[in-house]
Amino acid sequence: MSGCAQEGVQPAGAADIASPAPVAGAADGGTAAVGPCDPSVQPTATIVDSGACPGILPAAVTCAAELKLCNGTSSRAVAATSDGSGSLALSCANEAGPSRFNNLFVPVRSGFVSKMPLGVDVRPLSDGFVSSSRQSGSGFDFLAHDGTLRASQPPGFLLAGADGAVIVRLSGSTLQAQSLAADGTEKATVALASVTAPAGSLMLGGAVDAKGATLVIWQVYGESRAGARWVGAGGAAATPAFALEGWLDVIPPAAALAGGGIALASPPPSGDNQPRWRGVIPPLGTAEHPAPAWLASRGAFFPLPGGKAMAFGTEIVAADGTSCGTVDLGAPLAGVGVDGTAFTVLDATRFRLHPQLFR
Repeated sequence: MSGCAQEGVQPAGAADIASPAPVAGAADGGTAAVGPCDPSVQPTATIVDSGACPGILPAAVTCAAELKLCNGTSSRAVAATSDGSGSLALSCANEAGPSRFNNLFVPVRSGFVSKMPLGVDVRPLSDGFVSSSRQSGSGFDFLAHDGTLRASQPPGFLLAGADGAVIVRLSGSTLQAQSLAADGTEKATVALASVTAPAGSLMLGGAVDAKGATLVIWQVYGESRAGARWVGAGGAAATPAFALEGWLDVIPPAAALAGGGIALASPPPSGDNQPRWRGVIPPLGTAEHPAPAWLASRGAFFPLPGGKAMAFGTEIVAADGTSCGTVDLGAPLAGVGVDGTAFTVLDATRFRLHPQLFR
C-alpha cells in the first residue's frame, strides 16, 4: 500500500499526489495495491455475532492494507482516523518536539499517498479534516479530503463532529460558542454564559453527540461546580445553562454515545489511561444521570458511523448497552473513522486499515 515512512519528526513537505510513494512490501515481492485494498495483505479477523444487533457487525473482513509511519524509536504509531471520503490521518507519538505529529494520506488508484503533514490536533469530518494550524502556529484549518485549505479560524477550544465544529472562546467575561460547517464557514456565534475567571483558570470540555448537538462544559479551576449548555446543530443555544458536579484538576474528555447523548468521566487513577465513566447527559438533557452499569464497567470506546454502536476494543455495544458480539482484528484497535474504516496498530511503525469495515 502506498505510503511514506517519516523519521521521528513532523515532515516538512508533502508527497505529490500524482506520484505515489513506493508500495509497502513491494521490495519483498508483495503485490501492488489496487485502491484501498492491498491484495498482499491478508486480513486477520475473528467475528463473533451475538445475534442481538442485526446489521451492526460486518459479515466478514475481506479488505485490508498497511501503511508505515513513525520510526519506532523517537516516534511510535498510536492512533488513526478517516474522513467520510476515505482519506486518512495517521498519528505518531513523538519523543521530541510536539507530543504528536499527524500525516494525511489520500487514496489513489494505486493505494494511498502521503499528501501533507497536519497539525497536532486533527478531527475527521464528512469530507476532510479540521486541524490545528501548522502555518500560523495557532487557530484551526478546515481542509478538504485532499488537504486543500477551505477556511481558517482563530484559536479556541475545539469540539468537532462529522458535520462541523464548535470553537469555544472567552471574550471578556462572555463565554462564546462559534458553530462552523464542515467547510469552515460560520453558522452562528452564541453567548453561553457570563464567566469571571482569573487568567488561565478556565477549564473547558464537552463533545459533539451523534445527532450533531454540542455539549459545552466550563469550570473555573478551584470551584466545586461546573456549568454546561447545549448548542444545537444549527448553532443556536438549545437549552439553558445548567450545573454539573465539578472536577478537581481538569475536565476529562467527554464522549459521544451511540444514539445520542454524552458520557462524562471521572479522572482515572494515576497511571491509568482508561476513562472511568461517572455519568451520562441524555440528548439535550440538562441533568447528569449515573452511568449505567454497562458503561461504568467498560473503558474507552470508538463510536461507529452514524452513532449506531460503539467499539470497546473488540466488543461492539449497541446504544442500550446490548453486547452485539466481537470483532477481533488481531491487533489493538487504534481508531474508527467517519466512513467506518477500522485501524489497528501492528507495531511501533505500522498501521493496518480495514476500509469501511463498520459502514
